[in-house]
Amino acid sequence: MKWFKRLKKRRILFFLLVVFFLFFFLFRSKDYTKEYMVSQVFVQETFDKKLKWYSFRFQVEDKEFFVSFPSSYQYKKKLVRHIEVYKEDDTICIVPEGAFSYSPLCIQKGEPISFYLLTNKEILPESYFKEIKSEEKTFGNIKIYHLNHRKYFLWNYRGFYVIDEKGEQEISLFSNDVYNVPLLFPVDNYLLLADYESSYIFHKFYVLHTKTNKVKELSLEHEMSFDSYFLGTYQKKAYLVDKKNKMEYEISPKRLLVNKMTNNQQGKILVNGEWESTSMIQLVNAEKKFTMNLPITYSIEENTLYQIINGYKIRISNQNVKDIVASDGVLVYYLVGDQLYYYSPLEGEVLVLANFEWNFNYKNMIFVF
Repeated sequence: MKWFKRLKKRRILFFLLVVFFLFFFLFRSKDYTKEYMVSQVFVQETFDKKLKWYSFRFQVEDKEFFVSFPSSYQYKKKLVRHIEVYKEDDTICIVPEGAFSYSPLCIQKGEPISFYLLTNKEILPESYFKEIKSEEKTFGNIKIYHLNHRKYFLWNYRGFYVIDEKGEQEISLFSNDVYNVPLLFPVDNYLLLADYESSYIFHKFYVLHTKTNKVKELSLEHEMSFDSYFLGTYQKKAYLVDKKNKMEYEISPKRLLVNKMTNNQQGKILVNGEWESTSMIQLVNAEKKFTMNLPITYSIEENTLYQIINGYKIRISNQNVKDIVASDGVLVYYLVGDQLYYYSPLEGEVLVLANFEWNFNYKNMIFVF
């Protein structure tokens, strides 16, 4: 009987292993593209495993519409269940329904635009147009309108104003005004700032934890030149090129560590999300930046702000936009004159803050977490 029980246990174990591997191979995350029809609209549905993004292309007659969402893998395919189509003269809008929160996608006079920019908004039901409530208040010279549950760090020449829905405070770092801070850089939940009370060279960074507002110092074993620039950030680390000393550094604000990246006069750079070796001469002679393959980006062309999805441009503002401040792919923060706005596909264009000083000085002075 003992041998029979052992055999039975082995069969059960074998069965469980087979079920496990079947489940793993059938339901594991994987790239895919699926094409299908919904409400007489062609749908192309794509998932990018590496980026964890879903992208959709819709075609109505000869018009194409694009939208993309960050999301973990969903085992079910054909995530669009229904599509409502609205037409009037030179305007066509579609509203998909399904696994994601879709906003209307519109083309007017042949141009893809945010549905908030339609000249004939009555083509769509009123329920799609969100009304954002804001109450204006002031903190110093800052006007506060709608914070969108975010935290804002605003450089005030000696430190930061910190503004969120819990209140406002000031963090002082320097005794003298510093008007330009190119070596101020966001990394994950930190702000990394060179010691601008030094001249020409510096020996430490200030590391500001944006969740606690606490500041620590990161001491350097080797001096760095203010003739430096940041290449970008990757996996919660910043990468800096010291042009004067022809060195590249990897900086971890969380661990307060700095490592040399340069080896035999060679450095590294991220190109479309992949590491490539490059000479320090190239990194010194041209201020390069990391590039990533992102489904959604934003650009300013002739002071007009566009959302770009896989090369497809959508105009999202009619205002005279002078600078993009921050973006997480879905939201974008930008400056119009001395006013900071954000754009959301569901909410449209929303006024956040205003500061008269931003008419004159605004580069690298506003950080959103």
